[in-house]
Amino acid sequence: MIVDVSNSNKIVVEKSTVPMKTAEAIEKILTHNSQGIKYQILSNPEFLAEGTAIQDLFIPDRVLIGGRETPDGQKAIQALKDVYAHWVPEDRIITTNLWTAELSKLAANAFLAQRISSINARSSLCEATSADVAQVSHAVGKDTRIGSKFLNASVGFGGSCFQKDILNLVYICECNGLTEVANYWKQVIKVNDNQKNHFVNRIVSSMFNTVSGKKIDVLGFAFKKDTGDTRETPAIDMCKGLLGDKARLSI
Repeated sequence: MIVDVSNSNKIVVEKSTVPMKTAEAIEKILTHNSQGIKYQILSNPEFLAEGTAIQDLFIPDRVLIGGRETPDGQKAIQALKDVYAHWVPEDRIITTNLWTAELSKLAANAFLAQRISSINARSSLCEATSADVAQVSHAVGKDTRIGSKFLNASVGFGGSCFQKDILNLVYICECNGLTEVANYWKQVIKVNDNQKNHFVNRIVSSMFNTVSGKKIDVLGFAFKKDTGDTRETPAIDMCKGLLGDKARLSI
């Protein structure tokens, strides 16, 4: 479709979180059908979080632009950099090659998900030892090397990104023969799934080991506060677990 409407050289910017080498695939398709027009493909993944997307756009932690390490590729990178420079400080605009840009987005989401699984693993230990997970999170978060964000997680992570991106990372690792690394990231998802099961079991055990016929209110069904997004929300699996024991749910 881009080729059909192009009558001059074009810069094509890939914004979505995609499997690695997607920019390369786009480049091959456009070049093969170029009809004499030159295309430069840039990877510019967005780091907008649901609930704070506008703020993240106006005051981003960083802007990442990946492109080819050729003269034309560098010119394309500079062209997009000039657009962002109207409102983003130059030291926050990072330029890389295509592979780095695509992998950085997956890596960022994987690290955030890892923090949630990490604190949830500790919450189970806190319950077993009478420690207070909120106080543990507070104490740990005071370390400037760690920080406090993503250490007050609920019943695991949800949403359309984290699990998809971790599995994408797992796939890349396995394709490159990095089995141990793939298993490490798989464990992040496993801990997340275990946390949901653990929470359902806690509810059932607190209600004399059965919720059959009992009405339970489910508050905060979305995967994250300040959103209406229920994609992959942990609440879905929890509700299925409670319905399996014939609970009456009010969401």
